[in-house]
Amino acid sequence: STKEDEPPKRSTRAAPSVDQGLDSLDEISTNIVRLLDDEALAEAWTSYSEGERNVFSRRLYTLQGQQTFDDVRRRYRRETEFREAIDRYVSEFERLLGDVSNDGPRARTYLLSDTGKVYTLLAHAAGRFE
Repeated sequence: STKEDEPPKRSTRAAPSVDQGLDSLDEISTNIVRLLDDEALAEAWTSYSEGERNVFSRRLYTLQGQQTFDDVRRRYRRETEFREAIDRYVSEFERLLGDVSNDGPRARTYLLSDTGKVYTLLAHAAGRFE
């Protein structure tokens, strides 16, 4: 094995705080899917798609999910790197959602998927649905 065969190493000087924000977001994301009430989430997206507003509330989350939501919201407001990581995730998901916006059932499938659950909590915590 030569140095050329080795994968490039992350630069610890380049942007450690951004990496920390992404690592923290990855850790949260793996747990989010268990923190949302599937039925409440489906109802919220149905109501939202029918034009209702203020349908996203803490009732979407399990008790543990409510705590996680509060933690994410607090960190979003305080930590620049964390906020930037969430904003990138939300923007990318919304771009993908826009690609299937003409296909209602497919868009709904995206929103109710595990990735959609992560999007919902992060976008909600970021104040996108207020």
